[in-house]
Amino acid sequence: MDGTIYDSRSLARLAFDGSAEDLRGPVNAPAYVDRVGRAPVDASRIAVICNPRSHGVKTKGLDVPPGVDVLSPRTRADLRKTLNEFKTRGVELIIVAGGDGTVRDVLTCGGPLWQEQAPAIAVLPKGKTNALAIDLGVDPEASVADVIDAWHAGRFTMRPAIEISRPDETGAPVRGFLFGAGIFVSATDLAQTTHRFGAFNNVAVALSMLGSIANVAFGFGGSGWREGKRIGISAPGTPDSKPGMDVVGTRNRLIMLVSTMHRLPLGVRPFGRERGGMKLLATETPIPHFLVNFWRTIRGGDDAKLARAGIHRLDARELDIDVEDGFVLDGEVFPGGRYILREGAPIAFVTP
Repeated sequence: MDGTIYDSRSLARLAFDGSAEDLRGPVNAPAYVDRVGRAPVDASRIAVICNPRSHGVKTKGLDVPPGVDVLSPRTRADLRKTLNEFKTRGVELIIVAGGDGTVRDVLTCGGPLWQEQAPAIAVLPKGKTNALAIDLGVDPEASVADVIDAWHAGRFTMRPAIEISRPDETGAPVRGFLFGAGIFVSATDLAQTTHRFGAFNNVAVALSMLGSIANVAFGFGGSGWREGKRIGISAPGTPDSKPGMDVVGTRNRLIMLVSTMHRLPLGVRPFGRERGGMKLLATETPIPHFLVNFWRTIRGGDDAKLARAGIHRLDARELDIDVEDGFVLDGEVFPGGRYILREGAPIAFVTP
């Protein structure tokens, strides 16, 4: 371990990471950038972090006004150095052109630097699913110029991230917005398969969802889809009388989801009614109860009825979990073990 789960060499790579050949390239990557329009008068206070490996960047490039810096760090060290330079020179708006993993990396590496003086963040949905951009209501065709206009107009949406760390860690937590364990880990692998066949965004989500249900129902993907995974959950500081506390304990669970987003792709509502805060869904075996109640669950059905079928929801500011088989955070897999999940401070996202 290098101090935090984020820097362990056994963990998911930085979203920017490419091949050894990629790492020999410059931090600036102008090949995918077209300079269009007029230079903003405050260009020095604006910067773009662009992931050249993102699907949307590779296929459509990126239009950027003159005078606005565009950087593509190749390593975590490069990313931290870049963000520190932004802070030193007074950058007030950071535009992240990439997918959910790129946003996770920028927020995780930037968190310790920004403290109480965080810049505004904007997300240009250039990834394969872009769940956070969907939640924020960002137009898929939004440009850097559109973001700058929205920033000048003061259009912001606040969202806290989930902050994840191990109990014995002292370093900065990993920050993300959609946590999943149980069969969610296998479903993420399935989604990567749909990407290879050209399915992205809501289409990819729909196909991986249907494939996951088929695997659970019929065991196509092996026994791992039907047995669930051992997951322990506790909610320190949450009153025992609060609805949903029957989820606490250690047992086999088919799926566990945690998010601070209000809306998810395809309009699914596994956490029930739309609301803020950190929300948990955990479903248990037996398989028939899960299958019968699947559509009711993703459409935000009644909590009490679902709880009787072993499908539980809970709102909590902190969760202490122990996952047998690892978890996924914004598309990347992390190893099993014990973790603390906390609702972080709100982040100001510019929403064009």
